[in-house]
Amino acid sequence: MEFTGLIAPYPVNRPLLNDERDHQLKQKEKLNTELYHQLSVIEINSNWVEVVDKHFFDKGTITTVSLFVIISYIFGSLLFGFMAMQAIWHGEWGALITLLPIAMAAFFGFFIYRMAKKEINYTHYPIRFNRKTRMVHVFRQDGTVLSVKWDKVFFTQIPVTYGMWDMVGHVLDEDGVTVRETFGLPACAMGSWGRERAKGYWEFIRRYMEEGPASVSDVISGCLPIKDKKETLAFSFERIAASLGSYLNPFILFYYIFYPGRMIAMHFSKIPQWPAEIEAQCPRLDGHDPFFRDASMNA
Repeated sequence: MEFTGLIAPYPVNRPLLNDERDHQLKQKEKLNTELYHQLSVIEINSNWVEVVDKHFFDKGTITTVSLFVIISYIFGSLLFGFMAMQAIWHGEWGALITLLPIAMAAFFGFFIYRMAKKEINYTHYPIRFNRKTRMVHVFRQDGTVLSVKWDKVFFTQIPVTYGMWDMVGHVLDEDGVTVRETFGLPACAMGSWGRERAKGYWEFIRRYMEEGPASVSDVISGCLPIKDKKETLAFSFERIAASLGSYLNPFILFYYIFYPGRMIAMHFSKIPQWPAEIEAQCPRLDGHDPFFRDASMNA
């Protein structure tokens, strides 16, 4: 679970770092690695593929933690407030000092609430790769859309927190050096081994854009049913089990801790809608498309 790009924004208006150049992922450079789609595909067809954002899989974590903190704060405030008022009633005016931490905690509670609002926004932030127009469309957190040429994006892997690596796309200024905007792909990985394995996801996207859907269609085991509806609790369980390989995986219990918050965040979030001009740039084939796939075709 890593939240760079959501809680803390990616650093921008800065020059590219040497490490980012060293780990660049080049559009024309084929990698000899096993392909992974990370259960991230919403729809694929002959013209474009749409995937979720980096934060989709951990959605609900911040909400769960926020709810726990806020409920604990309310309970603690009521308890200590009652004890303080009881002491004051008996003339122990020094108990007034007990109310100060409660007031200070209120500011902390407001900060936690603001954090939760970062999750309770849109259900996901889709990224669409259009191989016909060679454009990348990124649905931003504020509901606007970034559209940038595929060949102009500087893709790389960057270290973030807890020894993890993000796979990101940098939009550079005309000088080819200054980073103006950054978006994350759903391929965050732990350690150097994970970083190398995550390149299989990059190669999945790269081959689709450079070689076409036939080069990646056989890799997709299923699509996410979130194109025009909100994720259900049942599908959430299925997705986690699929990610971990089994319902019996002990790590599944860790993820389920956060599912009350995930369902709350999903329920109160909006489903993203691409602007009409983006949809106009991304038509589907007329008639039968042998490479079309979405959640309606899941086994």
